[in-house]
Amino acid sequence: MFQDIALAGPILLPALAALLLLGVELLAGGRRSQGSFLLCALGALVALIYTGYFLANGRTGLAFNGTLNVDNTALLIALIVHFSALLAVLLSRSYLAARRDADAPEYYSLVMAAASGMAMLAAANDLVNVFLGVELMSIPLYVLAAIRRKSARSVEAGLKYLLLGAFASAFLLFGMGLLYGASGSTLLSALPAEIARLETNGGLAAFGVVMFLIGVFFKVAAVPFHMWTPDVYEGSPTPVTAFMATATKAAAFGLLLRFTPVIATGMGPEAGSSMLAVIAVLTMFVGNLGALRQQNLKRLLAYSSIAHAGYMLVGVAAIVAEDGGEIALTGSSAIVFYLGTYAAMNLGAFGVAVVLDRGEGREGVNELKGLCSERPLLAAVMAVFTLALAGVPPTAGFLGKLYVFSCAVQARMYALAVVAVLASVVGLFYYLRLILLMYFTPREEGAEPRLLRTDSFLAVASFVCAVLVLWLGVLPAWFVDFVEATVRG
Repeated sequence: MFQDIALAGPILLPALAALLLLGVELLAGGRRSQGSFLLCALGALVALIYTGYFLANGRTGLAFNGTLNVDNTALLIALIVHFSALLAVLLSRSYLAARRDADAPEYYSLVMAAASGMAMLAAANDLVNVFLGVELMSIPLYVLAAIRRKSARSVEAGLKYLLLGAFASAFLLFGMGLLYGASGSTLLSALPAEIARLETNGGLAAFGVVMFLIGVFFKVAAVPFHMWTPDVYEGSPTPVTAFMATATKAAAFGLLLRFTPVIATGMGPEAGSSMLAVIAVLTMFVGNLGALRQQNLKRLLAYSSIAHAGYMLVGVAAIVAEDGGEIALTGSSAIVFYLGTYAAMNLGAFGVAVVLDRGEGREGVNELKGLCSERPLLAAVMAVFTLALAGVPPTAGFLGKLYVFSCAVQARMYALAVVAVLASVVGLFYYLRLILLMYFTPREEGAEPRLLRTDSFLAVASFVCAVLVLWLGVLPAWFVDFVEATVRG
């Protein structure tokens, strides 16, 4: 029992922090406690260190009768989730100080509760735990999206996320029921063997896989289940948007990696990989083409996140096509590496968006005009994140895309790899547009001066992200080797 609790530490520690925060807020009589921010940051940091300790010492295994599989991949995903939570909390302090309508007492406890659900989703080895993880992740995010109750956009974002999220959860549950009917088991690790043994249930299993994937595709914002993303990202508080864009994707792709053997068995490697390839292509191009015409920075980054989900789906398609073997390990390593680099560059970009907003709702891309002349360091940091998101060397974004696309080549999916490269080229246009605005487009004459203030926590978060993006781009070998060695166990 104690060993199970210790293994579940990456899940339980954020949940414990959320409960402590609720207690602090209750004792404060519904008023914001000055210690809530520090307690939340400390909780995320402790969870991050605890997860890193388990990774470094190879502390893995099955917990609670095999319903949780705390393997190396799950720990890596939990590490990304807790890193994203910590950075989102650091971004939140400045944002909440400027936007008092978002400064609700339960804000930080909801962030930690969502992080707990995300870590559970990455380690879930049972269909029941998958659903628990999805709901524990989603319900706090629904509330966080609508936490600015006096803002029509925020309430709209929360309502859309809730309604469409509930719709997606229904598909997920339906798929789980079908998979249980086709296999007689709820354990993810047992589903492939049981489905293969009961060959007469092949059609039922394939339909169950499709229904299950619809629920997962909603969480990663894959086309055609992406419609909620721009509105929810725009209306939610900026730090919440950053947290959703990074940690939610990490958790959902962690689940997807665990589900790939079920896809290959239930649908067949060829059919499963073909479906994923089509979804990946649509997601890449819809995301990049949609971003081209955006004038709001958060909506632009929302479409960018859709495109990046498509890039990662390329790796998932390659894993399913080969149905195990070396490509499964390489593909999993590539996707985990991509998720880590994506978290750093996306959190950093949203950090700059927090500075530009200044609590006044200034989220247009035109706010970047002439930023180099007023705040050259801030412009340089934003340029690093922009080039990384575009996949320009020598940033971590380039290495992440190269790593994932090479998996498609190894799986002999050459057409998919070529299309992915072309989609990346399309993405260059709107990313470079941001750099042109910062460095080559002066502000309009007579425009009021900008008072861009950056508190110390926000500065630290942006600096850490910038260093990681450049370090992993220039000297990636140590991190690539670490991820590969960890995934291989």
